[in-house]
Amino acid sequence: MILLLIAVFICIILYEVPKLIRDKYWKELAAFCFILSLAFFISVMQILKIEIPNPVRDTQYFVQKLFHLSYPQ
Repeated sequence: MILLLIAVFICIILYEVPKLIRDKYWKELAAFCFILSLAFFISVMQILKIEIPNPVRDTQYFVQKLFHLSYPQ
């Protein structure tokens, strides 16, 4: 399963990256690489059945504690 995932991500890279390099979109290439590597990391974690942290919980904490906003439950 991981080999299939790697193959899919390689296909995405081979399709997208050459055009970004040819057109010299360096910032877009950096953003693309960051987002793609994050997606790959999360996908591998799902395949290996590793629990992925819930970002909503951290966002709620951030909103409640830093901005002093809380909503009724």
